[in-house]
Amino acid sequence: MLPSFVTLSVYLHAEFNFKESCVAQRLQVQYLQCVLAGLIALLIYCLVSDAMYTGLLELILLLVFLRAREATRLSAVVESFVVNNTGVTASINGQHCALSAYGLDYFSRYLALVRLTTEAGRTYRCFITPVLFGPIKFRQLLAIMKASTT
Repeated sequence: MLPSFVTLSVYLHAEFNFKESCVAQRLQVQYLQCVLAGLIALLIYCLVSDAMYTGLLELILLLVFLRAREATRLSAVVESFVVNNTGVTASINGQHCALSAYGLDYFSRYLALVRLTTEAGRTYRCFITPVLFGPIKFRQLLAIMKASTT
């Protein structure tokens, strides 16, 4: 046990580069969207016996699917994320931005949705998967995001 007058200085530096995998990340998210929409469509088809309701629900599902796909396609590209003792920065669409807050909106073993808020007040979200990012860096990113108090 350390005496109370001793302070520890921990140097924190973590850098995450998404530049090489951003296209592959989007393709994987689109694939997951297609699988989920297909499973829901199959469930609707199997559970609803009336053809009119089935068609209406399938049409609503198609519209929601297309809206989500368009939102994913038009979203900003987060190219890198750097955490230091001095602050947190990110490169978004080729511009370096200082962040006022960051955190996880959703995470599991296979997917994480990261929320980044710049000092200007804009919020960006990006999907990260361990397959394209690497399992060690993925766990490190999750640990930093969970420990963030910003």
